[in-house]
Amino acid sequence: MLTVGGKAPSQPAETLSQTRVKANSDVPLRVKQGEVFFFTVQVGDRVVSVQGRLHGRTFPFFKTEIPRQFGALIGIDLADPPSREDLDVEVAKEGGSVEQRHYTVDVLPAHFKTQDLIVPKNYVDLDEETAKRAAEEQEKILQSLNKVTGQKYWDGRFIMPVEGKIAGSFGLRRIINGEPRSPHSGEDIKAPKGTEVHATNEGVVALVGEFFFSGKSIILDHGLGLYTMYFHLDEVDVAEGQSVHKGAVLGKVGATGRATGPHLHWGMRIDGARVNPLSVLNIE
Repeated sequence: MLTVGGKAPSQPAETLSQTRVKANSDVPLRVKQGEVFFFTVQVGDRVVSVQGRLHGRTFPFFKTEIPRQFGALIGIDLADPPSREDLDVEVAKEGGSVEQRHYTVDVLPAHFKTQDLIVPKNYVDLDEETAKRAAEEQEKILQSLNKVTGQKYWDGRFIMPVEGKIAGSFGLRRIINGEPRSPHSGEDIKAPKGTEVHATNEGVVALVGEFFFSGKSIILDHGLGLYTMYFHLDEVDVAEGQSVHKGAVLGKVGATGRATGPHLHWGMRIDGARVNPLSVLNIE
């Protein structure tokens, strides 16, 4: 996780990672594919709202506990190509005036693993009926992730949803029977069947369902375009529309859907960007 403090372009911003590095409008922020960073801007009086845009994705800012400061969680999708991107920020003020601020982000390549698999043809080639079901389910999941709730639900640090062994599978690029497949967009956590799965932060249950690929699934809306996903569950203990607190039991680890054994697929999206959920664990 990268924490960035931004000021007006004529003033320096600060990047906090392992070391403190000065950044401004002439020195790009450096973020890897699939990472999340927390960006803050200092504003003046009579500010109504702050909104940003990066790589075609728009994201809202929220007021932090520091006076005259707005912050935003910003995600770099795991498939965003390494490039130099404009980070544009609009500060809307009372009376209708809008201040434009411009920063630069260098998207750096992440080194994701590649896995070659040879499996029975019927495992990957779906029959017409199953393919139709899977496509409809995928559309339903994407629709639930495309809504941006105007309220911020998450509060303080995010926590691990389950105790178990982290597989390091985020971004894994599988080649099955010689054909490249979509990269793995979540982190797998291996744990015994029946292990409790907890909400990683405050949120509202946006979707509950049992799907062909992800099995019994839960999606939490944490507000402002931030979602977490919990897949392959054996048991679901919450309902759509329910508010949950950080640490609340959502369900239990299972191997439902297309899973080879008990584990939790923990995913995260920020304004549509597929990011490694582990990268938010240090965010306040």
